[in-house]
Amino acid sequence: MRVLFFLAFCFVSGRASYSFTDLVQKPKEKPISVSYMNLIKCYPELKNESLALKVDLNQLKSEIDRKFVTSQSLLRYRQVILKDPNGLQKRLKISAKPAKKSKFNYLLSLEKLDSKGAGTPFELPLPQRLNPSQKDLDQYFLDQDVLEDERSYFDTKLNGLSLSFKRKFDSVFELELSEVSMKRRLVCEDQKDLGIVCTCFQK
Repeated sequence: MRVLFFLAFCFVSGRASYSFTDLVQKPKEKPISVSYMNLIKCYPELKNESLALKVDLNQLKSEIDRKFVTSQSLLRYRQVILKDPNGLQKRLKISAKPAKKSKFNYLLSLEKLDSKGAGTPFELPLPQRLNPSQKDLDQYFLDQDVLEDERSYFDTKLNGLSLSFKRKFDSVFELELSEVSMKRRLVCEDQKDLGIVCTCFQK
């Protein structure tokens, strides 16, 4: 009788132990996006778990700046779509143009837009066309709604790296981090329906 009781106890204890361990689950690994895998494949230095599920280009840009010091930043262009109280739309653009001794001049242009977005140039005063002052620019924004504001930058980093990126208002929608040798090149862009897509190119 005692033997049967002992065997029954062992059987029940064994099942209870099995049921308990079966209920305890191992913690699941966090999902990682393909874009993040490409990012850290190119630049392991940018590993950041907060980017793993979904790459945010504003956050990635901040992380790049934190890891790689910028020695020089260049505004390549700024393009703004303006709308006046009468509904007339204009496109204002400031573009960098190489000058002597690694310096740049800025050219200003202004266009009247038709319903299809085609532009007709406005004739601007000559002093405003080349290296316009902030005062020159401010007059074109007076009583205007800003419909679009796109900027493109090129940052020279230390250790042979460069970063080019584009913003719409305050949101980065495209960036490229590369070595001067082009052995590593990371390209990320917002492809709308597909979301943020990052691709790594290596030689």
